[in-house]
Amino acid sequence: MSNVYLAKLMTQRLTYHLESTNSLNDRQHGFREGKSVDTAINELLRKIQTARRDGKHVLVLSIDIKGAFDNLQHRATLKSLDSSTCPININRLFHGLLQNRKVTLLTAQARATKDKKQGCPQGSCSGPALVTNEILNQVWSDNVHIQAFADDFVLVIEAETNKSLVEDTYSAITQFSSRCSENELAISTEKANYILFSKMVRSPKIIWNGYKNK
Repeated sequence: MSNVYLAKLMTQRLTYHLESTNSLNDRQHGFREGKSVDTAINELLRKIQTARRDGKHVLVLSIDIKGAFDNLQHRATLKSLDSSTCPININRLFHGLLQNRKVTLLTAQARATKDKKQGCPQGSCSGPALVTNEILNQVWSDNVHIQAFADDFVLVIEAETNKSLVEDTYSAITQFSSRCSENELAISTEKANYILFSKMVRSPKIIWNGYKNK
Protein backbone atom coordinates (compact mmCIF):
# COMPACT_ATOMS: atom_id res chain seq x y z
CA MET A 1 0.00 0.00 0.00
CA SER A 2 1.42 3.39 -0.97
CA ASN A 3 2.04 6.08 1.62
CA VAL A 4 -0.62 8.25 -0.07
CA TYR A 5 -3.39 5.72 0.52
CA LEU A 6 -2.08 4.88 4.00
CA ALA A 7 -2.08 8.55 4.96
CA LYS A 8 -5.65 8.94 3.69
CA LEU A 9 -6.87 5.91 5.65
CA MET A 10 -5.11 7.09 8.82
CA THR A 11 -6.54 10.57 8.44
CA GLN A 12 -10.05 9.14 8.09
CA ARG A 13 -9.52 6.96 11.17
CA LEU A 14 -8.23 9.86 13.23
CA THR A 15 -11.07 12.10 12.06
CA TYR A 16 -13.61 9.47 13.09
CA HIS A 17 -11.97 9.14 16.52
CA LEU A 18 -11.87 12.90 17.12
CA GLU A 19 -15.50 13.36 16.12
CA SER A 20 -16.90 10.29 17.88
CA THR A 21 -15.20 11.21 21.16
CA ASN A 22 -16.12 14.92 20.89
CA SER A 23 -12.43 15.75 21.08
CA LEU A 24 -12.69 18.74 18.75
CA ASN A 25 -13.80 22.04 20.26
CA ASP A 26 -17.40 22.88 19.37
CA ARG A 27 -16.26 26.33 18.22
CA GLN A 28 -14.32 24.77 15.32
CA HIS A 29 -16.71 25.02 12.37
CA GLY A 30 -14.47 23.99 9.48
CA PHE A 31 -14.61 20.68 7.56
CA ARG A 32 -16.84 18.95 10.09
CA GLU A 33 -20.14 17.14 9.78
CA GLY A 34 -22.95 19.33 11.08
CA LYS A 35 -20.77 22.44 10.93
CA SER A 36 -20.56 25.03 8.17
CA VAL A 37 -20.05 28.68 7.34
CA ASP A 38 -23.69 29.19 8.42
CA THR A 39 -23.11 27.75 11.92
CA ALA A 40 -19.99 29.89 12.27
CA ILE A 41 -21.81 33.08 11.26
CA ASN A 42 -24.80 32.31 13.51
CA GLU A 43 -22.57 31.80 16.54
CA LEU A 44 -20.68 34.99 15.80
CA LEU A 45 -23.89 37.02 15.42
CA ARG A 46 -25.27 35.67 18.69
CA LYS A 47 -22.17 36.80 20.58
CA ILE A 48 -22.25 40.27 19.03
CA GLN A 49 -25.99 40.77 19.57
CA THR A 50 -25.85 39.62 23.19
CA ALA A 51 -22.96 41.96 24.01
CA ARG A 52 -24.63 44.92 22.30
CA ARG A 53 -27.89 44.31 24.17
CA ASP A 54 -25.84 44.53 27.36
CA GLY A 55 -24.53 47.91 26.26
CA LYS A 56 -20.97 46.70 25.60
CA HIS A 57 -18.54 47.91 22.96
CA VAL A 58 -17.67 44.97 20.68
CA LEU A 59 -14.57 44.48 18.56
CA VAL A 60 -14.50 41.54 16.12
CA LEU A 61 -10.98 40.67 14.97
CA SER A 62 -10.41 38.24 12.09
CA ILE A 63 -7.09 36.37 12.02
CA ASP A 64 -5.56 34.26 9.26
CA ILE A 65 -2.92 31.58 9.83
CA LYS A 66 -0.27 31.85 7.13
CA GLY A 67 -0.39 28.83 4.81
CA ALA A 68 -1.53 26.50 7.59
CA PHE A 69 -2.07 23.44 5.39
CA ASP A 70 1.27 23.86 3.59
CA ASN A 71 3.41 25.09 6.48
CA LEU A 72 2.15 23.11 9.47
CA GLN A 73 5.18 21.41 10.99
CA HIS A 74 4.91 17.63 11.41
CA ARG A 75 6.45 17.88 14.88
CA ALA A 76 3.63 20.24 15.92
CA THR A 77 1.03 17.72 14.71
CA LEU A 78 2.78 14.89 16.57
CA LYS A 79 3.01 17.04 19.70
CA SER A 80 -0.75 17.63 19.55
CA LEU A 81 -1.37 13.91 19.07
CA ASP A 82 0.82 13.07 22.06
CA SER A 83 -1.17 15.42 24.30
CA SER A 84 -4.55 14.22 23.01
CA THR A 85 -6.66 11.18 23.87
CA CYS A 86 -5.77 9.57 20.55
CA PRO A 87 -5.45 5.75 20.83
CA ILE A 88 -1.84 4.60 21.05
CA ASN A 89 -2.05 2.54 17.84
CA ILE A 90 -3.13 5.57 15.77
CA ASN A 91 -0.54 7.75 17.48
CA ARG A 92 2.25 5.29 16.64
CA LEU A 93 1.12 5.02 13.02
CA PHE A 94 1.23 8.80 12.60
CA HIS A 95 4.66 8.97 14.23
CA GLY A 96 5.88 6.31 11.82
CA LEU A 97 4.32 8.05 8.82
CA LEU A 98 5.44 11.60 9.55
CA GLN A 99 8.98 10.97 10.75
CA ASN A 100 11.91 10.75 8.31
CA ARG A 101 9.78 11.62 5.28
CA LYS A 102 11.54 12.68 2.09
CA VAL A 103 10.52 14.11 -1.27
CA THR A 104 12.45 13.06 -4.38
CA LEU A 105 12.39 14.91 -7.70
CA LEU A 106 13.85 13.30 -10.80
CA THR A 107 15.33 15.71 -13.33
CA ALA A 108 17.28 15.27 -16.53
CA GLN A 109 20.45 16.17 -14.64
CA ALA A 110 20.08 14.30 -11.36
CA ARG A 111 17.88 13.07 -8.54
CA ALA A 112 17.11 15.70 -5.89
CA THR A 113 15.99 14.59 -2.42
CA LYS A 114 14.77 16.80 0.40
CA ASP A 115 13.41 16.13 3.88
CA LYS A 116 9.67 16.73 4.17
CA LYS A 117 8.88 18.09 7.62
CA GLN A 118 5.72 20.07 7.01
CA GLY A 119 2.34 20.11 5.27
CA CYS A 120 -0.87 18.12 5.42
CA PRO A 121 -3.87 17.35 3.16
CA GLN A 122 -6.08 20.38 2.45
CA GLY A 123 -9.26 20.09 4.52
CA SER A 124 -7.85 17.43 6.82
CA CYS A 125 -8.89 17.83 10.43
CA SER A 126 -5.82 15.78 11.34
CA GLY A 127 -3.76 18.83 10.44
CA PRO A 128 -4.53 22.44 11.36
CA ALA A 129 -7.81 21.63 13.10
CA LEU A 130 -5.99 19.29 15.49
CA VAL A 131 -3.36 21.90 16.34
CA THR A 132 -5.74 24.87 16.37
CA ASN A 133 -7.94 22.87 18.74
CA GLU A 134 -5.35 23.58 21.43
CA ILE A 135 -5.81 27.31 20.85
CA LEU A 136 -9.60 27.07 21.10
CA ASN A 137 -9.29 25.02 24.31
CA GLN A 138 -7.24 27.72 26.02
CA VAL A 139 -8.76 29.49 29.01
CA TRP A 140 -9.76 32.87 27.62
CA SER A 141 -10.98 35.91 29.49
CA ASP A 142 -14.72 36.00 30.16
CA ASN A 143 -15.13 38.94 27.79
CA VAL A 144 -13.26 37.22 24.94
CA HIS A 145 -14.91 34.75 22.58
CA ILE A 146 -12.89 32.76 20.05
CA GLN A 147 -14.02 30.52 17.21
CA ALA A 148 -12.53 29.11 14.02
CA PHE A 149 -13.29 27.83 10.55
CA ALA A 150 -10.35 25.50 9.90
CA ASP A 151 -7.33 27.84 10.09
CA ASP A 152 -9.30 31.11 10.10
CA PHE A 153 -9.96 32.55 13.54
CA VAL A 154 -12.25 35.22 14.92
CA LEU A 155 -11.84 36.93 18.28
CA VAL A 156 -14.79 38.81 19.77
CA ILE A 157 -13.81 41.21 22.54
CA GLU A 158 -16.42 43.10 24.55
CA ALA A 159 -15.84 45.86 27.09
CA GLU A 160 -17.52 48.69 28.95
CA THR A 161 -15.10 51.43 27.86
CA ASN A 162 -12.86 52.32 24.93
CA LYS A 163 -9.76 51.99 27.09
CA SER A 164 -10.73 48.54 28.35
CA LEU A 165 -11.60 47.41 24.83
CA VAL A 166 -8.14 48.32 23.54
CA GLU A 167 -6.33 46.81 26.53
CA ASP A 168 -8.32 43.57 26.38
CA THR A 169 -7.82 43.31 22.61
CA TYR A 170 -4.04 43.57 22.98
CA SER A 171 -4.16 41.04 25.80
CA ALA A 172 -6.11 38.58 23.61
CA ILE A 173 -3.70 39.17 20.70
CA THR A 174 -0.72 38.42 22.96
CA GLN A 175 -2.29 35.20 24.20
CA PHE A 176 -3.22 34.13 20.68
CA SER A 177 0.26 34.91 19.33
CA SER A 178 1.91 32.98 22.15
CA ARG A 179 -0.15 29.85 21.50
CA CYS A 180 0.55 30.05 17.76
CA SER A 181 4.28 30.32 18.41
CA GLU A 182 4.22 27.28 20.66
CA ASN A 183 2.56 25.31 17.84
CA GLU A 184 4.84 26.79 15.17
CA LEU A 185 2.00 28.55 13.37
CA ALA A 186 2.71 31.84 11.59
CA ILE A 187 0.08 34.60 11.67
CA SER A 188 -0.64 36.78 8.62
CA THR A 189 -0.81 39.96 10.69
CA GLU A 190 -0.99 42.05 7.50
CA LYS A 191 -4.33 40.36 6.72
CA ALA A 192 -5.85 40.80 10.17
CA ASN A 193 -8.68 43.32 10.36
CA TYR A 194 -11.47 44.24 12.70
CA ILE A 195 -15.03 45.51 12.78
CA LEU A 196 -16.24 47.69 15.64
CA PHE A 197 -19.81 47.46 16.89
CA SER A 198 -20.20 50.53 19.06
CA LYS A 199 -21.39 54.13 19.25
CA MET A 200 -17.82 55.33 19.70
CA VAL A 201 -17.05 58.47 17.71
CA ARG A 202 -13.54 57.23 16.87
CA SER A 203 -12.47 53.65 16.30
CA PRO A 204 -9.59 52.38 18.46
CA LYS A 205 -6.15 52.09 16.88
CA ILE A 206 -4.98 48.47 16.84
CA ILE A 207 -1.39 47.88 15.66
CA TRP A 208 -0.09 44.32 15.38
CA ASN A 209 3.56 43.69 14.47
CA GLY A 210 3.75 47.07 12.79
CA TYR A 211 0.53 46.65 10.82
CA LYS A 212 -2.37 48.94 11.61
CA ASN A 213 -5.48 46.79 11.56
CA LYS A 214 -8.61 48.27 10.03
